[in-house]
Amino acid sequence: MLAPAALLGAGVAILATFGTPVLAAAGGLVARRELWWLWPPAAAGLWFVAWLGDGLVRDAAGVLLIALACLAAAAAAALVAPAWSIELGLVALAALDVVLVWGTPDVRNATTALHSVALPTAAGTPLPSLQDATFGTALMGWLDLLAPALLGVVVMGRAKVLAAAVTGVAAGLWGLLLFATSEVAATVPVLAGLVAGRSVRPRD
Repeated sequence: MLAPAALLGAGVAILATFGTPVLAAAGGLVARRELWWLWPPAAAGLWFVAWLGDGLVRDAAGVLLIALACLAAAAAAALVAPAWSIELGLVALAALDVVLVWGTPDVRNATTALHSVALPTAAGTPLPSLQDATFGTALMGWLDLLAPALLGVVVMGRAKVLAAAVTGVAAGLWGLLLFATSEVAATVPVLAGLVAGRSVRPRD
């Protein structure tokens, strides 16, 4: 049972290591940004820093790279799915996150196993670990960053700024739960931003 799990984790880690910068590089084009041509060199630069950097600088580069990849994935989702279906998906994602984090005893073991997968070494340094977003002792999954990116494609105009602000405040308050538990369902605060974003739509 452990061998297939290890192989799966290794495959996910290697796919993330090389797929993340490719997805991040394509984000500007997928989102139809005017400066789309800046995304590929930015993604390449962040990948090299995540590979050859050290400490929090390395971690920050990896988190930014994953964030750009999530923006690209969210923009791609917006091209093929209506806004209402993405909104329903965010609600379902938050509910699933709560179940996995607090209702599934083995989720911590699975997260730890995925995080600790050993990656190949090049130039004497392991390739960047991008299967999860790590910053110091904090660890977040891809969905924790994809959720706010999806929120950004379903709210428009003034609603986008309000939704971002409300999500940030809600995340700060929600994070206080870490004083009582070692892990939280980080996608839940996005629901507060979604409600705030919807509340201003009639005035836009």
